[in-house]
Amino acid sequence: MSRFNNLSEAVSVMRARGFVNTFSIQLQQVYCSELGKSIPPAQLTLIERHVVPLPSAQHGEEEVYGFRTDDNQFGIMTNIYAEYDPEGFYAVFRQCLKGQAVGA
Repeated sequence: MSRFNNLSEAVSVMRARGFVNTFSIQLQQVYCSELGKSIPPAQLTLIERHVVPLPSAQHGEEEVYGFRTDDNQFGIMTNIYAEYDPEGFYAVFRQCLKGQAVGA
């Protein structure tokens, strides 16, 4: 899997490949605005993981994840929430299933 030059490029390419939903962590849950619902983390399988440069991030880079839900919805999540609440992010993220994730 190629390394993307920036977040916009990663999101554009992933959306073109079918990752059309946006997953975010809110109140210790994963929420999808396009589907209008919360999704239990255990119903998400990590399919892809990419690292992109992001100078404004604490570590100078951000991770972008491609997930599939149990009902075959595909979406994107970033680790930007981890900068504000690392424990909360990883508590939710650890509950997600790890598939054959590919990426940087």
